[in-house]
Amino acid sequence: MQLGSFSNAVYTFCDWVARLAYINLLWILFTLSGFVLFGFFPATVAMLATLRQFIRKNHPPVFQTFWHYYKKEFFNSNKLGLLIVIIGFILYLNINFLQSTPNEISSFLFYSSIIMSCIYFLIICYTLASYVEFDQPLGTHIKNALLITISNPLPSLYIIFGFAAVYFAVTYLSGVGFFFSISILGLVILSSANLAYRKIAKKQGQFSNQVEGT
Repeated sequence: MQLGSFSNAVYTFCDWVARLAYINLLWILFTLSGFVLFGFFPATVAMLATLRQFIRKNHPPVFQTFWHYYKKEFFNSNKLGLLIVIIGFILYLNINFLQSTPNEISSFLFYSSIIMSCIYFLIICYTLASYVEFDQPLGTHIKNALLITISNPLPSLYIIFGFAAVYFAVTYLSGVGFFFSISILGLVILSSANLAYRKIAKKQGQFSNQVEGT
């Protein structure tokens, strides 16, 4: 029994490694097929949606699933991407302007903008996770992502540490970036978002029990 359990664990691990590498290569291929500019967000959404199927222990064909979501979400994901890029560019310009203006107020605003940029990065992660998880208007995705970022610091820390770990792995382990970087980051985002969803559901359950008990 123990040998069988060990064999199953090894098989599951190797299966996940193969999937992550394949999905990562698909992300690169489909990003390039959209000339990067128009392929980045559809490929990212398709990657997250495909990973979500495997996290839910479904086993659809990887290529067909990726291609399905890429086609389905091509225009909507690019609309979301345009909004993300515009807000990010405004923050970037603001930070550059404040950095070139040396006074106490500018220094305060500069560090405040850095903090806002970090929060914005987390909002992007939760928005993308919500986008592939729930069928909601774009504004609702962003609003929920903001609320999750503010009210759930632990999953947000997991995202930050996960991205940092991938960065160091890519920096010091050759080949890891090409085969695993994006798919592992997607796994970090989805796993952290699912943790946040469970925490919210638990709080809502506790609140409902309190209301029923009064």
